[in-house]
Amino acid sequence: MNKKLTIVIPQWQGGGQDLCTYEGAFAFNENYLHGAADATVEVSTADIGPVKDGILGYEDILETMKRVNQTLEAAAPEKIFTVGGGCDADTPCAAWLNQVYGGDMAVVYIDSHGDLNTPQSSESHLYYGMSLRALAGDCVPEYLENLTSAIAPAQLITCAARNLDPEELQYKADHNVTDFTVQELETDPGLAAKAIQRKGYHNVYIHIDFDALDPSEFQLTPLEEPDGMTKETLRKVLAQIKEVANVVGFGLLEYSGTMEDKDDPFLQALAAYGMEI
Repeated sequence: MNKKLTIVIPQWQGGGQDLCTYEGAFAFNENYLHGAADATVEVSTADIGPVKDGILGYEDILETMKRVNQTLEAAAPEKIFTVGGGCDADTPCAAWLNQVYGGDMAVVYIDSHGDLNTPQSSESHLYYGMSLRALAGDCVPEYLENLTSAIAPAQLITCAARNLDPEELQYKADHNVTDFTVQELETDPGLAAKAIQRKGYHNVYIHIDFDALDPSEFQLTPLEEPDGMTKETLRKVLAQIKEVANVVGFGLLEYSGTMEDKDDPFLQALAAYGMEI
């Protein structure tokens, strides 16, 4: 059996001075994993550090990346279930698994945003808008040194993106990134699974930012975006992916619930999916 790690990474600085995803990571672990995470990465809650090389909180984020990598090196997992934290929290985990599987890994990135800016193109300097671009090997050198591999654009399948900056749109166009809109997925939730098969990958990393969902169905995320996926469609997308590929990584990010947010069947189902990979 593949060695699996369930890890809580409450990194929050990539989204600016807001601790809601830090607190949400702990709440999700307590309420839906019943404290079953194998490891929790220490993350500072001090005021976010200044901008350096175009990234707000540069040193804070770098320190967390190093701690994540130390945990991964000690555990040497072949499967990872990550609970964040901001949507940049799982990037080292995806990079680790990509190295483990020698690039035979699709990345299904379910997020309303592109996360494909660079430190130069980002007006906000928020790293959570750059993290996927970093995973693809384009960021400041010190960050790339702390990502154990880089994915190729062909590995990427983006789903439910609907609020992208010009730089992100240009990147997708230049690299012919496979992309499925909310409307396409609502019509056919099997599109991501079919793309994995068509590309020939045997393994898959699934990243879920809760803002991919429509706010009428889910509000426990700090940056709601209209016209999102339904919870039922997301369930179908995940089920069909599991039928065609080995799910080696699963990340749940941008949850802003509290200890009082309990007993949600949808979140229970997501937690179970992650625990069963």
